[in-house]
Amino acid sequence: MTQIMSNGIFKSPVHRVITNAKKERLSVAGDYSVDHEREIEPSAQLIDEKRPALYMKVKVKDYIAGLYEHFSQGTMVIDTLQI
Repeated sequence: MTQIMSNGIFKSPVHRVITNAKKERLSVAGDYSVDHEREIEPSAQLIDEKRPALYMKVKVKDYIAGLYEHFSQGTMVIDTLQI
């Protein structure tokens, strides 16, 4: 979502974990809830004639659904939202 709102300035990294058989690993998951009906889009302050919007507007619930759908296919949802 940050990549969309920043109009591509901040990139969404792909989460990858490398296991280590010699050292135990502890992971902590954090979750932030946003209104699922809210729409996310590039910030108006980051769009001008020289830098047009790179992503379309999308509802949070559709973005999250796309994350799960594309993850299971090995693709990135962010690629489907580019203009």
